[in-house]
Amino acid sequence: MSYDCGIVGLGVMGANLALNIAEKGFRVAVFNRTFATSEAFIEKNKAAPFAANLAAFPTIEAFVASLIKPRKVFILVQAGGPTDSTIQQLRKAMEANDVIVDTGNAHFKDQARRAEELEAAGLRFLGMGISGGEEGARKGPAFFPGGTLSVWEEIRPIIEAASAKADDGRPCVTMNGSGGAGSCVKMYHNAGEYAILQIWGEVFDVLRAYGMDNETIARTLEGWKARGFLASYMLDISIEAAKAKEADGGYLTERVKDRIGSKGTGLWSVQEALEVGVPAPSLGAAVYSRQLTMYKSERETNAAQVALTAAPKASSITDPNAPEVEDLYQATLISIIACYAQMFQCLRELDNVYKFGLNLPATIATFRAGCILKGYLLKPMTVAFEQNPNLSNLMVAFSKEISEGINGYRRSLGKITVETSVAVPVLSASLVYVNAMFSSTLRYGQLVSLQRDVFGRHGFERLDREGKDSFQWPELQ
Repeated sequence: MSYDCGIVGLGVMGANLALNIAEKGFRVAVFNRTFATSEAFIEKNKAAPFAANLAAFPTIEAFVASLIKPRKVFILVQAGGPTDSTIQQLRKAMEANDVIVDTGNAHFKDQARRAEELEAAGLRFLGMGISGGEEGARKGPAFFPGGTLSVWEEIRPIIEAASAKADDGRPCVTMNGSGGAGSCVKMYHNAGEYAILQIWGEVFDVLRAYGMDNETIARTLEGWKARGFLASYMLDISIEAAKAKEADGGYLTERVKDRIGSKGTGLWSVQEALEVGVPAPSLGAAVYSRQLTMYKSERETNAAQVALTAAPKASSITDPNAPEVEDLYQATLISIIACYAQMFQCLRELDNVYKFGLNLPATIATFRAGCILKGYLLKPMTVAFEQNPNLSNLMVAFSKEISEGINGYRRSLGKITVETSVAVPVLSASLVYVNAMFSSTLRYGQLVSLQRDVFGRHGFERLDREGKDSFQWPELQ
């Protein structure tokens, strides 16, 4: 029997995607570097109604030979070296016009390099991010392909069938553009995920500092979800994490070490934003937040040696409807909008620089189901860019919500700063972004421009005429 596509790597994502595709009626060959893993996978799923659509092969050569030409292989192994090693193995067994699709969390520049190398060798390549985790891979994730359009058309029926479907029935996948466009979109999807997960972590920390226990926090967040605007998968998992108890009744949050892992995509996104000059303070603060958690031993040593003066204790707030809680709701809402705004501004500028051919409304629409970012806000965000592709900034489309909530946001950050010692890096950075991006004049920009002219004669731009100017400063050294 010949198979429609092949999957290399039977970890959590690879195994579940194979089951998803097979269930949709496609015949799927699987290969893992240890054949025992492949055999166990087939044995585990032999009773599935679609089991006949699955087959495992002991060697890469037999695996490739089983595929219908042009062969289509999806790589689901660890990003970086393991991916490159897998590609090299496939190159030796595949023929001209065969297709390799890498689904890992790769840097978009690496995907562009791989495409160039493989196409020079007569093969075809697509970089395609996947979001949705284990459950999404099995039930339908969001896909983010990018590369050569003809390659996308080869795999499109399989991927659209396997993808999540939004409320309007549209598959949560679109061709994002040329080169590494798909992996670039996935990088910034992950950067937004970092930031918004961090916001919910900060909200939890603040509400604990206000005096709420975990159950009250969960009820408070459920109330926020019921209001609709913030309803999302990331809020759902935050509620579940806050409520989680072990067998003895203790909250799991109290027993988890405060060290957050990461896989690099958030850092890459911030680096690329800096490289092309797009301000993304919330995305950057989310990365720094994770780095702060990794310095646990230093934090413990510092805290033992230096007892900072405690902030005045906040008055206990346990009512989910208290004004201070409403202010925090407004802070959260606006901060999340600001994070999405930065994410999309980065994608727009990188599209300008690398000529991906990105269709931003179509890309945003793919986030609406199946992926970690899914939630109510994606709907009005999609509509905003569909109605005005030249929108100066996503925040403008939410001017009503921002105008009505900004004073509560400012009050909330003030209260947190004065009455608690809670670190809120992303909530703080987002307020900086909102204040700055809605200011026609940044006074600090005027003074620092002059400072640079004083010490370095760098010159400065003027408001009253074109061109650069410089001032005759006195000698100060």
